[in-house]
Amino acid sequence: MTAHGRRERGLLSLARLPLARLRQAEGNATVEFIGWSVAIVVPVVYLLIALAQVQAASFAVVSAADAATRVLAVEAGDDALTHAHLAAGLALSDQGVRAPVQQAMSVTCVSEGCTSGAVVRVEVGVGLPLLSGLGDDVVHLRAERFVRPAEREGT
Repeated sequence: MTAHGRRERGLLSLARLPLARLRQAEGNATVEFIGWSVAIVVPVVYLLIALAQVQAASFAVVSAADAATRVLAVEAGDDALTHAHLAAGLALSDQGVRAPVQQAMSVTCVSEGCTSGAVVRVEVGVGLPLLSGLGDDVVHLRAERFVRPAEREGT
């Protein structure tokens, strides 16, 4: 056999080598597909669920601050703050956020007697799904709104 013939034979044997290995690997593709699918799909689905929960809580905090601000802007009197807390609580519960409204919402007057305005702040901590061991307030969300409180009649 010539050197050229040996080289061709060697190349043919190299070309056949991957086919031989592929034939030996029959049946592993299904297991690998399932393994990689689980390894990739499960974290992506968890990430989507966690982001959806944080986004819902974000909407809840913003809408709670807006609702409380609207109440304080149109209602004067001693019950205005109570109604603002109720409005904020409804907005939070609409998105499934379970937080005590009395602790989550605060109103800070800019000046004495809130005549020049007040800041409504809603702050909530949210837990992540399947990570209850880390606590219920892994992600903190806060919204602030400025409001000029409604003036009492006769003042």
